[in-house]
Amino acid sequence: MVLAETDNDDSITPTAKIKPKFLLCLFLDGFGVAANTEANAVAAAKMPNFFRFVREYPVTLLSGKTRDPRRRYWSLGCGQEDDSENYLKAESCLSEILSNNGRRQLKISASEQFVNLSYHFNNGKEKAFAGEEWLSLSSPSKEDTLKSFIKELAGTVTQAIHEQKTDIIFCSLPLAHEATVRGDFKEIVKSLQQIDKTLAKIISSVLNIDGLVIITAPFGNAEKTRDLAADWEDREPTSNPVPFLLIGNEYEGKTIGLVDPLDGDLSVLAPAGTLADFAPTVLSLQHITQPGDMSGKSLI
Repeated sequence: MVLAETDNDDSITPTAKIKPKFLLCLFLDGFGVAANTEANAVAAAKMPNFFRFVREYPVTLLSGKTRDPRRRYWSLGCGQEDDSENYLKAESCLSEILSNNGRRQLKISASEQFVNLSYHFNNGKEKAFAGEEWLSLSSPSKEDTLKSFIKELAGTVTQAIHEQKTDIIFCSLPLAHEATVRGDFKEIVKSLQQIDKTLAKIISSVLNIDGLVIITAPFGNAEKTRDLAADWEDREPTSNPVPFLLIGNEYEGKTIGLVDPLDGDLSVLAPAGTLADFAPTVLSLQHITQPGDMSGKSLI
């Protein structure tokens, strides 16, 4: 697939041998896509900024085969399907390749989820690669407000963007998942709306330096807070598709060769790729050749 103008103008491909732009990859843990039901907090939340990005930038859905957050983070980081027998045994991973090509990386997450963004994303490696920094923030306790946590996380990311000491930032925003685990539907909706406000500020900071942003999620959660058939709360990760957005000044008004979702409704889209396509896409944006052991393909 290639990124194409929505009015069918010439397609664009990132083949020019220029210095790659700064890239921010945001993982919205717990943000899945499903049909609108009374148990779907994502559909119930008012998220004008997120859906503005959906309407204005390339968007599609990525599918996964398991419900295991560890495997799904591994799939994102290693470019292989999340049900692969190679789990934690891949020949290479995205962060290692970026490191070998001189890219400086920063990984930011809450402490409770950090093992997924570090150990599993990095193919079972317990130490950071050269040029890679890990920053773990204290996870909110049950007594803490999630609003305070997201402000701290957003402030950390924004500061790192402004300092421009790194080439790529990988950041987990686990608010949707954290709220879903607590089980209060109203709190889940409020947390999603807080994510929406946060995204607008963070993305504005990246666009101001002419950088790129990828928004995706390792797994769903908030889109299915209740098993309607059994009539009980469902706090477990789902295997539903997750969004994939590519945001950048040069991509405004473009698509990924697909019809735009009607009125921004992602649930009408069929997945155009899998979690395994994330790593090859990042390598493509960085003008780095994809290794042969990655089964995924770049979406660009």
